[in-house]
Amino acid sequence: MPVDRMRLSSLIARERDVHRERTPGSRGAYEASDHLLGRVPMTWMNKWSGGYPLYLQAARGNRITDVDGHEYIDFALGDTGAMAGHSPAATVAAVERRIGELGGITTADALTIVGGGAVAQAAGAAIDVDGAATITATGFDITLN
Repeated sequence: MPVDRMRLSSLIARERDVHRERTPGSRGAYEASDHLLGRVPMTWMNKWSGGYPLYLQAARGNRITDVDGHEYIDFALGDTGAMAGHSPAATVAAVERRIGELGGITTADALTIVGGGAVAQAAGAAIDVDGAATITATGFDITLN
Protein backbone atom coordinates (compact mmCIF):
# COMPACT_ATOMS: atom_id res chain seq x y z
CA MET A 1 0.00 0.00 0.00
CA PRO A 2 1.57 3.30 -1.07
CA VAL A 3 2.02 6.11 1.44
CA ASP A 4 -0.30 9.05 0.85
CA ARG A 5 2.26 11.86 1.27
CA MET A 6 -0.38 14.61 1.07
CA ARG A 7 -2.41 13.05 3.89
CA LEU A 8 0.72 12.48 5.93
CA SER A 9 1.76 16.14 5.50
CA SER A 10 -1.73 17.24 6.51
CA LEU A 11 -1.67 15.10 9.68
CA ILE A 12 1.77 16.37 10.67
CA ALA A 13 0.66 19.99 10.16
CA ARG A 14 -2.44 19.36 12.29
CA GLU A 15 -0.40 17.81 15.11
CA ARG A 16 2.08 20.72 15.03
CA ASP A 17 -0.83 23.16 15.35
CA VAL A 18 -2.10 21.26 18.40
CA HIS A 19 1.42 21.26 19.87
CA ARG A 20 1.71 25.06 19.42
CA GLU A 21 -1.73 25.63 20.99
CA ARG A 22 -1.02 23.41 24.02
CA THR A 23 2.55 24.55 24.73
CA PRO A 24 2.90 28.34 24.52
CA GLY A 25 5.25 28.34 27.52
CA SER A 26 7.62 25.89 25.88
CA ARG A 27 7.49 27.82 22.64
CA GLY A 28 8.24 31.08 24.48
CA ALA A 29 11.15 29.48 26.34
CA TYR A 30 12.51 28.16 23.04
CA GLU A 31 12.21 31.55 21.34
CA ALA A 32 13.93 33.26 24.29
CA SER A 33 16.90 30.87 24.31
CA ASP A 34 19.20 32.87 22.05
CA HIS A 35 22.07 32.19 24.44
CA LEU A 36 22.05 28.49 23.50
CA LEU A 37 23.38 27.11 20.23
CA GLY A 38 20.25 26.24 18.27
CA ARG A 39 18.16 27.57 21.20
CA VAL A 40 18.35 24.18 22.94
CA PRO A 41 20.68 22.58 25.51
CA MET A 42 21.54 19.79 23.05
CA THR A 43 21.18 20.43 19.32
CA TRP A 44 19.45 17.10 18.63
CA MET A 45 16.45 18.58 20.45
CA ASN A 46 15.77 20.66 17.35
CA LYS A 47 14.78 17.44 15.60
CA TRP A 48 11.57 17.16 17.64
CA SER A 49 8.60 16.82 15.35
CA GLY A 50 6.67 19.63 17.04
CA GLY A 51 9.15 22.26 15.86
CA TYR A 52 10.54 22.90 19.35
CA PRO A 53 11.02 20.73 22.45
CA LEU A 54 8.96 20.72 25.60
CA TYR A 55 10.48 22.69 28.45
CA LEU A 56 10.07 20.87 31.73
CA GLN A 57 9.25 22.32 35.11
CA ALA A 58 9.29 19.20 37.29
CA ALA A 59 10.08 15.49 37.23
CA ARG A 60 9.35 12.82 39.85
CA GLY A 61 9.47 9.08 39.32
CA ASN A 62 8.22 8.40 35.80
CA ARG A 63 6.20 11.65 35.54
CA ILE A 64 7.31 14.93 34.03
CA THR A 65 5.44 18.24 33.97
CA ASP A 66 6.07 20.86 31.32
CA VAL A 67 6.11 24.62 31.87
CA ASP A 68 2.51 24.75 30.66
CA GLY A 69 1.36 22.41 33.45
CA HIS A 70 0.81 19.28 31.34
CA GLU A 71 1.84 16.03 33.03
CA TYR A 72 3.30 13.21 30.97
CA ILE A 73 4.44 9.67 31.65
CA ASP A 74 8.11 9.65 30.68
CA PHE A 75 8.53 6.47 28.67
CA ALA A 76 12.01 7.51 27.53
CA LEU A 77 13.36 8.58 30.95
CA GLY A 78 16.85 9.02 29.55
CA ASP A 79 20.25 8.26 31.00
CA THR A 80 20.09 8.42 34.78
CA GLY A 81 16.31 8.63 35.07
CA ALA A 82 15.98 5.17 33.52
CA MET A 83 17.78 3.60 36.47
CA ALA A 84 15.52 4.81 39.27
CA GLY A 85 13.12 7.40 37.86
CA HIS A 86 13.44 11.15 38.26
CA SER A 87 14.55 12.44 41.67
CA PRO A 88 14.31 9.20 43.67
CA ALA A 89 13.88 9.91 47.39
CA ALA A 90 17.13 8.17 48.39
CA THR A 91 19.16 10.27 45.94
CA VAL A 92 17.47 13.50 47.02
CA ALA A 93 18.19 12.66 50.68
CA ALA A 94 21.84 11.83 49.93
CA VAL A 95 22.37 15.08 48.00
CA GLU A 96 20.65 17.14 50.71
CA ARG A 97 22.85 15.49 53.37
CA ARG A 98 25.99 16.05 51.30
CA ILE A 99 25.25 19.73 50.75
CA GLY A 100 23.54 20.58 54.04
CA GLU A 101 25.50 18.54 56.57
CA LEU A 102 28.83 17.57 55.05
CA GLY A 103 29.50 20.45 52.65
CA GLY A 104 32.34 20.39 50.19
CA ILE A 105 30.21 19.58 47.19
CA THR A 106 32.78 21.01 44.78
CA THR A 107 35.90 19.62 46.44
CA ALA A 108 37.57 16.24 46.24
CA ASP A 109 36.62 14.17 49.25
CA ALA A 110 37.30 10.66 50.52
CA LEU A 111 34.31 9.24 48.65
CA THR A 112 35.56 10.62 45.34
CA ILE A 113 39.12 9.51 45.96
CA VAL A 114 38.35 6.03 47.32
CA GLY A 115 35.25 5.42 45.19
CA GLY A 116 36.95 6.87 42.14
CA GLY A 117 39.73 4.34 42.47
CA ALA A 118 37.22 1.52 42.26
CA VAL A 119 35.58 3.15 39.25
CA ALA A 120 38.95 3.59 37.56
CA GLN A 121 39.83 -0.07 38.15
CA ALA A 122 36.46 -1.26 36.87
CA ALA A 123 36.63 0.97 33.80
CA GLY A 124 40.19 -0.09 33.04
CA ALA A 125 39.30 -3.76 33.41
CA ALA A 126 36.20 -3.36 31.27
CA ILE A 127 38.21 -2.08 28.31
CA ASP A 128 41.45 -3.91 29.12
CA VAL A 129 43.55 -0.84 29.91
CA ASP A 130 45.90 -0.40 32.86
CA GLY A 131 46.23 3.09 34.28
CA ALA A 132 44.62 5.92 36.18
CA ALA A 133 41.27 7.51 35.41
CA THR A 134 39.91 11.01 35.60
CA ILE A 135 36.21 11.08 36.45
CA THR A 136 34.36 14.10 35.10
CA ALA A 137 31.61 16.05 36.82
CA THR A 138 28.95 14.39 34.66
CA GLY A 139 29.74 10.97 36.08
CA PHE A 140 29.32 9.69 32.54
CA ASP A 141 32.74 10.30 31.02
CA ILE A 142 35.91 8.64 32.22
CA THR A 143 39.32 9.52 30.80
CA LEU A 144 41.88 6.76 31.15
CA ASN A 145 45.52 7.75 31.36
